[in-house]
Amino acid sequence: MRNGMLTLLTLLALVLGAAAFTACGDDDGGVSVLSPESEPDPEADPDPEADPDPEAGAATPAPKPEGATQVNVTLEEWAIAPQATSAPSGEIYFLVTNDGPDDAHEFVVIKTDLAPEALPVEDGKVPEDQVDLIDEIEPFPVGSTASITLDLEPGSYVLICNIAEEEGGEIESHYEEGMRTAFTVE
Repeated sequence: MRNGMLTLLTLLALVLGAAAFTACGDDDGGVSVLSPESEPDPEADPDPEADPDPEAGAATPAPKPEGATQVNVTLEEWAIAPQATSAPSGEIYFLVTNDGPDDAHEFVVIKTDLAPEALPVEDGKVPEDQVDLIDEIEPFPVGSTASITLDLEPGSYVLICNIAEEEGGEIESHYEEGMRTAFTVE
């Protein structure tokens, strides 16, 4: 009986672990992440700030919705490089790759008429409650690809990485390092 109970508990733990491992995204499934295929380096010194959500990176990006405009975006230290700087209004499917090479990054979409470098900053971050934040992909690891589909109205937007972390007693602000770019919806 005891072995049977242990087997049942082990099976339950595996099922719950698998469910947690594959869970990702917002309520409507708009955000998904694909983890890198390579195995982590066991010799590497893990950076607890690099991937604040250990479950992130577990699922594959959501498929592009039919009729949505796809915009591929590359994140790297210290740039956000969309394949296109504008798109027609309506559903836009952002397929975002983190090329690192060292840091986890996030992808934040803000509607604003301000220039990308003119957003307010507090402690190295753009205060998300002081801007018209549309949505975001939470931080995801180097070598991963994530997606988000947004229904955007015509206007001016800024795409940023809003991570700020302490490095050697100083704040390393991804936004202030240059991870920002203008994006127009026509």
